[in-house]
Amino acid sequence: MRTLAILLFATATLHADDANPVRIASGVSGHIHPAICKSKKGTIVIVFSQADFKDLRVTRSTDDGKTWSKPEPLPPTESLSIYPGALTALADGRIVHAWNTWYKDAEAKDKSRYVQYSISGDEGKTWSEAKSLAKNPMTPSILRHPFVELSPTEWLFSLSDRAVILDPTTGKETPFDAGRKHGQVPMVRTPKGTIVAGDGQRTSDMGKTWEKLGKFPKLAENGWRFDLAVLENGWLIAGEVIGPGTGGDRWHFVVSTDDGATWNFDKPYEFYNPGRPIGGRACPRTISLDDATIGTVYYDVDARQEGGPGVFFLRTPLAKLLRK
Repeated sequence: MRTLAILLFATATLHADDANPVRIASGVSGHIHPAICKSKKGTIVIVFSQADFKDLRVTRSTDDGKTWSKPEPLPPTESLSIYPGALTALADGRIVHAWNTWYKDAEAKDKSRYVQYSISGDEGKTWSEAKSLAKNPMTPSILRHPFVELSPTEWLFSLSDRAVILDPTTGKETPFDAGRKHGQVPMVRTPKGTIVAGDGQRTSDMGKTWEKLGKFPKLAENGWRFDLAVLENGWLIAGEVIGPGTGGDRWHFVVSTDDGATWNFDKPYEFYNPGRPIGGRACPRTISLDDATIGTVYYDVDARQEGGPGVFFLRTPLAKLLRK
C-alpha cells in the first residue's frame, strides 16, 4: 500500500520542468565528477571540478534543485592538487566532503593519491580543516562514492585499495570484510541494515558472509562512474551507461524494491538520451528529494549542446521508474 500511495502521489505532483535538466555550471573540463547530498534540513549540496585536478566548486539549492547558488571555490582544497570524491550527509545534520589528494613528488615513489575529508556544520557554507585517512604512498587509495555512516563513530569507506571503518573521533581505522578489496565500487546500507556492494554482493552481518547476487547492474566495470543509491522509501536505484565509448549514448535507471536482492531489468527507465554520444563519463549521482521525486547530477562536455560543456541537475518522478 505504501508503494502504491507513493506512486499515486508522484503522479499527481509532476512538474513541467521535471523533464528538463537545470544547468548548474558551464565551461567545465577534465575530471569533473560531481558529488551530491541532501542535508537533514533539506539543502542540496553539489561539489564538482571546474578544471582538471584543481578548482573544486560547491553550489547549493534550497528549493529541491530548481535553482542553484553561484558555484564557489571549495576550501580547504583550493591549494591542493586533487581528484574529485564524494559527499555524505550525516544523521546529526553535518555534511562530509571527501576527496583524493595527489602526493607531492617527494612523498611517494610513484604518483599516487590518498583520501582527505572536511566537515560542514552549516549546510555547506563553511568547512573544517582537512583530515586524512591512513596513507600508503606505494599504493593509490582512491574514493569515488559516499561512505556509509554506520554510527556516529563508524564510517564505512569503500576505497580502491581497501574497505575500512573509520572512527572520526580518534582517526582509528578498522578493516571491514577483513580489509578485502571491493574496488572503486559504491557500498550502500538499506533500511533493513543490509549492505549492498557495487560488485554484485550483499551482506546482512557486516561483511562476515556475502550473498552473490544474480543479474546485477554493471557497477563493477569502471565502478567509479556508476551510480548506486538508497532512496527514502527503501528502494535501491542504479544508473547504467548504455552504448559504446567513454560515456555511451544514453543512461537508464534500474530499480530494486526488495532490499537489493533482485533488479527490474525488464523495465529500466531511460533518464538521459541526448541523441548523440555523451561527452565525457557523465558520472551521474542520484539522491531522494522527497517520497515522490529523485534528483540526479551529471556532466556532459559535448561542445555541440546549447551552452556548451556543463554540469546539470535533473529531477525524475518515482512514478516513471516503475511504470506499467
